[in-house]
Amino acid sequence: MFEDWIKEQQTATDDQIEKDFNFPKATQKKWRLANIGPKFFRLGDKIVYPRKLFVEWFMKHMKNKQADVVPFVPNRTQKDISEK
Repeated sequence: MFEDWIKEQQTATDDQIEKDFNFPKATQKKWRLANIGPKFFRLGDKIVYPRKLFVEWFMKHMKNKQADVVPFVPNRTQKDISEK
């Protein structure tokens, strides 16, 4: 899914994460300070994220992952629905 993005470069800056994934820099900073976000490195005054590790972290934290659709009540009929 993100193979092309990973192959672009080895690391991504916080600006690139903001642009490509729509995570504001302020949110990224909160994650870093709380030690709950993706792995990152500080290079001088720049923050860089290893792209592969960022994608792995992102995939683990996606809330709307695609999954098999399982009906709540598989054998309900119109008659059953109208009865209470």
